[in-house]
Amino acid sequence: MNTSAMNAPTPRTRTQLLMGLLLLGLTGTLLSGCSDKAADTPATSSGAQEKPPTEKSPTDKPTADKANTAKSGGEKSAGEKHAEAPTNGRGGRRGMMGGPQPVTVVRPTVKTVPVTATAAATLASPNAVTLTPQVSGTLQSVPVVSGQAVTVGQLLFTLDAAPFRTALNAAEAKLKGDLAQARYTAQQVKQLTPLVEKDYVTRQSYDQAVASAQAANAQVAQDQAAIQTAKINLSYTEIRAPISGRLGEISLQPGNLVQANSTALTTLVSIQKLLVNFSLPQRVLNDLRKEWPGLGQPDDAGGKSVPGPRIDILDEQAEHLLGHGRLTFVDNAINPTSGTIRLQGLIDNPTGQLWPGQFVTARLTLRTIPNAEVVPATAVQLGDQGSFVYVVRHDKAETLPVQPLHTLATEVALPGGSIPADTQIIYPLPGRIAPGMAVRVQAGRPHSGAADHKAAQPMHHFGEAKDGPPSTGADATERPGTDGTAPRKHRENDTAAGAGARP
Repeated sequence: MNTSAMNAPTPRTRTQLLMGLLLLGLTGTLLSGCSDKAADTPATSSGAQEKPPTEKSPTDKPTADKANTAKSGGEKSAGEKHAEAPTNGRGGRRGMMGGPQPVTVVRPTVKTVPVTATAAATLASPNAVTLTPQVSGTLQSVPVVSGQAVTVGQLLFTLDAAPFRTALNAAEAKLKGDLAQARYTAQQVKQLTPLVEKDYVTRQSYDQAVASAQAANAQVAQDQAAIQTAKINLSYTEIRAPISGRLGEISLQPGNLVQANSTALTTLVSIQKLLVNFSLPQRVLNDLRKEWPGLGQPDDAGGKSVPGPRIDILDEQAEHLLGHGRLTFVDNAINPTSGTIRLQGLIDNPTGQLWPGQFVTARLTLRTIPNAEVVPATAVQLGDQGSFVYVVRHDKAETLPVQPLHTLATEVALPGGSIPADTQIIYPLPGRIAPGMAVRVQAGRPHSGAADHKAAQPMHHFGEAKDGPPSTGADATERPGTDGTAPRKHRENDTAAGAGARP
């Protein structure tokens, strides 16, 4: 056997060796190109001129393709590159949003602030009458209608008066007969008096005449009382309004038979003055006893010693003032279940706007804070050390501690002198603010809650700092063209005017 022939490489083995050498060479070339590119990158970023490669390698093909693409598309001008600079990175945003924070300021208002307590309440009439007839009879006429407002003494119902007028006539006729009998008996006594002194008549006959005269006089008095009763009954046939007020429903009609002290004709309630009933927590007693120590106690003349605290009556939503009055009654015991005390006041209702049984809101003035400094409620903030407000000092935002005495829905009352004169309170507060921040006072100030909300929106938007290109509100999205064309994108050149610019 030929050993050299067996060890000689076959054609297939030679091909595999050549492919392995070729792959090894390509790998070395790729590693060489990557190291060259990494070495050239710092020089390119620092502005050094890059030397063209002397030899082409498979790794240089993508670079050549990019160069060809840039050459075919054309190079950008220097002005375009300058316009793109602010949009690259965060440096452009910071430059546009720099500068002092614009704010608006207000000054406190000095006024007397009432300290009030509010509760749900109901109204009631102090005088409510159920009208019933005092004599039995037939209803003859009804000159009023249901729900009518009437005055004292106005005729409401009439009954058939014929029977009562007849009874009055009979009583008067009987009185006349008894008066004649009384005169006769009195004359008998007068005639027998001198005779009995001379013993011409017996003492018994004289005493009998005197007794008959006295009985006749008594009968006359009885007849006079009967006449008075008949007149009263006759007057009861006309039912008049005992108070001024408003009638309820009238269900009876003329011809109906009514019974004395039994048949209800209608109801009559007074509405010129109304009672308001409500309950408040027991802590209000401290203020009531301190401010009105003699509340409800009569003075020497029998009247009230001092007028009670003011009560304002508002609608159920506590939005509209309906009337006002004074507190007249404080219950003598606290409800142990709810911890509240029942109060009552008398309310003037000259126009009849309020209604008995109506649900309202009662606002009781417990005391007042004179010369209080009032600031908007949202201007007072709460921190670790207590309440404070932001003020402007030397074009910077600083904190000023305050001590609120009373907080209302939209205002806070501070003690007089809490805020030095000419102090500018920042209101409304921008979205981001901190002590020591540079601020710039803008002209104008909000006047209402709606205006405060609208004014706060731009301030919050302007102070907001986010990553990325600056936003200009609606202009950052699509907007319609001025010529009525379809919406177009906001151009980058629109933001070149600076932060807060509007097209």
